[in-house]
Amino acid sequence: MSPVLGNFENALRAWWKNLKKIVFIYLRGLLYALVPMAVIAILLTVNYFFGGRLGIGFRVVTIAIAALGFLVSLYFFIRAYLGMFMLVKHNYSGQEKTLFQETRQLFWPYIGLAFMTFLFVLPYFFLLIIPGIILSILCSFTSYVLFFENKRGLEAIARSVKLATGYFWPLLGRFLFIGVIVWVFSLLISIPLSLTDAGGLFNSIWSGVVQVISFLIGPIVLIYTYNIYKELVAIKK
Repeated sequence: MSPVLGNFENALRAWWKNLKKIVFIYLRGLLYALVPMAVIAILLTVNYFFGGRLGIGFRVVTIAIAALGFLVSLYFFIRAYLGMFMLVKHNYSGQEKTLFQETRQLFWPYIGLAFMTFLFVLPYFFLLIIPGIILSILCSFTSYVLFFENKRGLEAIARSVKLATGYFWPLLGRFLFIGVIVWVFSLLISIPLSLTDAGGLFNSIWSGVVQVISFLIGPIVLIYTYNIYKELVAIKK
């Protein structure tokens, strides 16, 4: 397999070159999520100030609608993340609007596959930690199989296991490397939070900045993992 640093450098270069597209895809998801987010804010505000006067029934209804609004917002945020897969799939070309729209038909297959993979791996963590880690590595390419090979459910899981079989240690080392890189970077940008009072204005603003940066650097990991997946596909032909 190709060197770890070379893969990381390629992923970083691709990310930087296409950062504008990445930002616009995220913004499109945010744009759609703004309406339910605004509804949530209004309902929670009304419930906070007037809920006691309007009765328990009103409070239950507003909380239920707010919960529904949260799920709708989450739906669009997840689709924005899936837009990163579509961007890579189309070799970083295409309009951001089109790439985002293409995620609609893959949202539920993605959610179903993620849930199925979770149920598949979880029992092994209950039995012993090490088998759980091994199976997690073997199943780490299920999403890529879904997007790039259009295989779903158990077929996608089986394909991921087949690709990763025989390469556990190289894959573990590569995933640990990118995990450490992300952890160190997250630690560095979070330092100002430990130097300011929790709940203060700067602390709140910087927390938002940290969240935005975390979203923006997420595609680096996606591209890095895609490069590994693509290499395994070539090896296992």
